[in-house]
Amino acid sequence: MIHFFCRWKVIICSLVVLLLLLHCVMLYLLVPRTQVELIAHAGSHGGAVCRALQSMCRQSCKQWVGCPQVSCLVEKSSRSLRHKRQAAEFGVSILLLRDPRDVVVSWRHGGKSYNQYQNAVQHIRSVVSWTRWQHDQHSGRSESFLLFYDALASRPRETLEALASFLQLEVSFTKEQIEAWQSVTKPGELCQTSNSSYPPWIASYVSSIFQELPEDLRGRWASCPGNVTWAPEPCPRDAELEVHNENELGHGDVCRYRSGDYMCPNMCRQLAEAPHCAIGKGRERCRAATAAAAWQDMLVPNPHTPWVMSTFYEPNSKSSKDGREDARQLTLATWALHWQRAGWQTRVLGLADAQKSPFYKQLLVKLAQIPLGENPEYEKACYFRYLAMSEAGGGWMSDYDTLPLHFPATSDLVSNGTFTVLQGHIPAFMSGSQEEWRRMSRLLVESAVMLTRKTPMPGLVSDMHAMAGLADKSGLKNKSEDALNSFHMVADAKEYVRTLRRPISSLICRRFSFFRLAIHISHASVAAGLALPDAEVETRRPEIMNQTMERFWQCVEMHENL
Repeated sequence: MIHFFCRWKVIICSLVVLLLLLHCVMLYLLVPRTQVELIAHAGSHGGAVCRALQSMCRQSCKQWVGCPQVSCLVEKSSRSLRHKRQAAEFGVSILLLRDPRDVVVSWRHGGKSYNQYQNAVQHIRSVVSWTRWQHDQHSGRSESFLLFYDALASRPRETLEALASFLQLEVSFTKEQIEAWQSVTKPGELCQTSNSSYPPWIASYVSSIFQELPEDLRGRWASCPGNVTWAPEPCPRDAELEVHNENELGHGDVCRYRSGDYMCPNMCRQLAEAPHCAIGKGRERCRAATAAAAWQDMLVPNPHTPWVMSTFYEPNSKSSKDGREDARQLTLATWALHWQRAGWQTRVLGLADAQKSPFYKQLLVKLAQIPLGENPEYEKACYFRYLAMSEAGGGWMSDYDTLPLHFPATSDLVSNGTFTVLQGHIPAFMSGSQEEWRRMSRLLVESAVMLTRKTPMPGLVSDMHAMAGLADKSGLKNKSEDALNSFHMVADAKEYVRTLRRPISSLICRRFSFFRLAIHISHASVAAGLALPDAEVETRRPEIMNQTMERFWQCVEMHENL
């Protein structure tokens, strides 16, 4: 009998224990754990921070149910903002925010080893947009915690205690734990675009985009210089700056080559007569020491098309028949790729844009008076691009074989909005307000008509010939007027592409590192630089454009590391 009761006691006790265990399991399964989502952008060391956070939660949680469960969301594509999602029940968010200027330096897009400077130019705008959007979504929410990378790096104990309090964790951080967190955040990787080794023209662009952040975020990261200024070298490295004083026949400063030839310093424009090198729209003598400041003074906001680079392309019957249309389309795509990598939005205008103008038919009638050579359809399209730009809001335009060098995206126009050609009289790279593009479409045709009166009459008066007539005033009725501004800030690609067949070196990079806004990889420059037959130039040009830009960014990195 005693044994019988003992067995029942054992059975009953076992059942009680089993029920208790079952109850505990049910509690574990049914009592929700706090869902914690860490949100970060690639380049913020979000993965390492997330792992450290998971470890902290495991070690610090003293409850056996309801402990925080940490998941990680590290954005690896800054081109698409994360869609707003409904927060999970009992869920909280930790938003890891880092100065976007440091994010683009640390981030290697897609896991590839891109040139760090090109990466900064290409992605700063989208990272700033991501940061601004996420900050707006999470600020002021009781279920969100803003974890700032710089605070975690410089004040780890204070920051971690605030984070633990938010997660309702009771934790006392040891010295070893603090040091472990500091190793995750890498305190040395702060204010990277502001240090002396970073190219100032890139740092200036990055800092200008940084200004689009909300004021409170700009204030938080104000310890890193926010306005980086720079001035390009006045002369190429194989020329010397020749400074002329007030008594030297009214000459401006020039860059003198060993051969005796000269060019005007950066930011100055060349004139046919004294002072030969001038600054601004008038004839004030070029002073290289003040040219950069004068250039900055000439910049005005572009209200209609900020950050946009346009080109004009219209397939014609001859281009379709010669079998090279595919190559031209690839050239157009290559053009868009490299301008977008420089931070620009791109757009391709065509004849349909010009036809929107009420002046289109008038222009068509006037073009009938101008000799347009063997391909009149193409030459007409070149004249129509100015009208197309005026209808599209004006701004910046480049030929589809002209690519950016030291010229990341800008919301400004040069020369106070006056129409400006950046390659002498060659219309490969131009800038102007909407009204100036409309004015230029009229003046170019008038210049072309005047040039047809030469004896003997030319067989072709292209828009480039007409532009030269405006630049040297041979195509102007009123010779006392300046129809446009002309600078020499676009590189002719002939000498550049010639180096592509040789290994990169500091000597080759001297040419690439000299300040130029863009490079014109024209048919003629490719043919001359690489000694290619005309038939090959069109098909090989996209490849040459890519190689040229790759060499440029390699040289930027090499130049900064010298």
